[in-house]
Amino acid sequence: MKIGLVSSKNRDNDIEFNVNEIKRYVRENRDVDLLCFGESFLQGFEGLCWTYEKDYKRAFSKDDEVIKELRKLARDYKTALSFGFIEKYEKNIYSSNMVIDSNGDIIDIFKRVSKGWKEAIATEEYKEGTGFHSFILNSKLFVTAICGDLWHDDLLEKIDEISADIMLWPLYIDYSIEQWNSEALYEYQERVKGIKCPVMMINSFVDLPDRANGGCYVFLNGSVDQLLPMGNIGVLKVEI
Repeated sequence: MKIGLVSSKNRDNDIEFNVNEIKRYVRENRDVDLLCFGESFLQGFEGLCWTYEKDYKRAFSKDDEVIKELRKLARDYKTALSFGFIEKYEKNIYSSNMVIDSNGDIIDIFKRVSKGWKEAIATEEYKEGTGFHSFILNSKLFVTAICGDLWHDDLLEKIDEISADIMLWPLYIDYSIEQWNSEALYEYQERVKGIKCPVMMINSFVDLPDRANGGCYVFLNGSVDQLLPMGNIGVLKVEI
């Protein structure tokens, strides 16, 4: 199985641009079985204003037209997709990650479990998921965690119980390249060293000052196994 981790340009509240980026990477990477994008990719990480009525309109359900469009894209190109998005489910709003298989079927929606994605002013309608679960794609057992989910010891223990073959870790981090390379990268390696499967980190690139600098990394046994260094745009292709 070949997985593409995408360090893609991303814009807040520019759905058309973000969807077109997904389409472009799918067209240009026909050799990949699964293409993975970062946290909150569809709306952008700063795509919320924390006014519930406005944000609920910005969020997507699994039945919205943009999701149908991406399902058709996956089906037409026989390429599975993973991407973060702000999800509306019933009356609530979540930071979620969706996986669509190469037949265009939604096979997983994971809701972030940790609370670090939202501002302190967020009302009770901004919620977290209740736990982790696995899904199967191309005979591999996957588990997803979003950004800060891996920074809680009790959550790490629950993830370890799943015994997955692959972990997807979409996130948004805005370290400077210097800070990442000199310090933060080693903290991230140390944090995930207890996870027994490859941990595939996907970060977006936001072309604005003090925002995310992209980069994709595969961590294994506490070390960097493969990487597309922070500061770069493109696809890290990983054979599993």
